[in-house]
Order: sequence, then structure tokens, then C-alpha cells
Amino acid sequence: MKLLLLLSLVSILVVADEEPRSFPGLLSSEVFNLDGGLEMFVEQRETCDQAGVQKHFHPAAGTLVYVLDGVSQSESSGEWKNYSQGEYWFEPTDWVHGGEPDIAAVEGCTKLLVIRVVEEGKAPTVFID
Repeated sequence: MKLLLLLSLVSILVVADEEPRSFPGLLSSEVFNLDGGLEMFVEQRETCDQAGVQKHFHPAAGTLVYVLDGVSQSESSGEWKNYSQGEYWFEPTDWVHGGEPDIAAVEGCTKLLVIRVVEEGKAPTVFID
């Protein structure tokens, strides 16, 4: 009994010690329930002088990223492209991206609106070690 209690306590401490992974600069995040067991995630992010993000994918019906201000970049079209205010790109379902070691930092600040539809109960982003 004491061993079981000790193991439970250690596992709680290990989980509590891990920082939850997320993207830098998250300003707001809302989840809207849709019909058919789907949820729509709407996020606003702002980053400055950022050079890429952790490797990840989105188990979503796709992700739309709209540039509210500044310049951002994506490889979703098959090659690196800069996107400016008022432009957007689409990221397909389960597309693994991020973690590129040689990506140049975008100078200045960028504000993004990110919209994705996910099956209810699924995480909108899965980070890869």
C-alpha cells in the first residue's frame, strides 16, 4: 500500500514538473463546439524576431493561418514563402512541420489568427520530440 502511494506521488511530481508545450506568444484561445462532434479552435498569437517553432503536427481537418500584422513564413506550399498582413496559408491534416534548424528569423513582430477544426476531445497540436 505504501509503495503504491509512493509511486503515485512520484508520478504526480514528474508530470507536474514537465512544462506544457505550446507555441510562443499565445494571446488568446477559444474553442467553439460545432455539430458532428467537432470543435473549432481560434487563436491569436504574437511573436517578435522568431526563428521557427518546435516540430509538430495538427490532427485537424486542416489549419488556416491568417497574418493580422507583420510578416510570417511557411513551407506548406512545398517551398518557403513569406506571408504579409492580409495574406494566409493552409496547413493540411497531420502535416509535420517546425523544428527546422536553419530557418532565418523573421525580423519584427508578427500577429497571427489561427483557425483549425478538430474532432472533439483531440488535442489541436501534437509536439514531436
